[in-house]
Amino acid sequence: MECYKRWGADATNMNWSETYTALQQNTVEGEENPLPAIDAASVQEVQPYCSMWDAIYDCLFFCINEDIYNDLTPEQQAVVDECGQKAVEYERYINRSSDNEIKERWTSKNGVTFTEKSDMDIDSFKEAVDGVDEWFVNELKTQGYDDAQDLVDLFTK
Repeated sequence: MECYKRWGADATNMNWSETYTALQQNTVEGEENPLPAIDAASVQEVQPYCSMWDAIYDCLFFCINEDIYNDLTPEQQAVVDECGQKAVEYERYINRSSDNEIKERWTSKNGVTFTEKSDMDIDSFKEAVDGVDEWFVNELKTQGYDDAQDLVDLFTK
C-alpha cells in the first residue's frame, strides 16, 4: 500500500469476490493480480485495459512449522528445502505459462488493450518508491520483528 501511495494512487484493499462488481460499477478503476487469477474471475469483461508491469509479485509461501522442521534430520531438511524450492519454481511457471494465451484471447474476444512493461516509464515508478524497503523494515520492527531486515533481504535478492 505504501508503494501505491508513493505512486500517487488511492489504493484500497478489497475482498476479491467484490472486485468484478466494483470494476463494473466504476467503484474502482483497476486491480492488480496475476493474469490467471483475473482470467478465472472474468475480469476482462469489465476491465478494458491491462498493464503488464511486473511491479509487485504476489507470491505463495511455502511454510513449515519451525519446531517440526528443526526436529527433522539434516537429510530430511534438505529434501524439504529442495522440494520447497521446486514448488516455488513450479508456482511461478504455472502462473506465467498461460499469460500469452490469456492475452491473445482477451484481445481478440474482449478487446482488452495491453500495455507492456517495455512501453512504460519504469524508472519513474522506481524513483517514486526509492526507500520503501527501509520504510517497510521500520514498520516491521515497530511490530516486534527484530529480523525485519533479514526478511526484506530475502525478497530483494
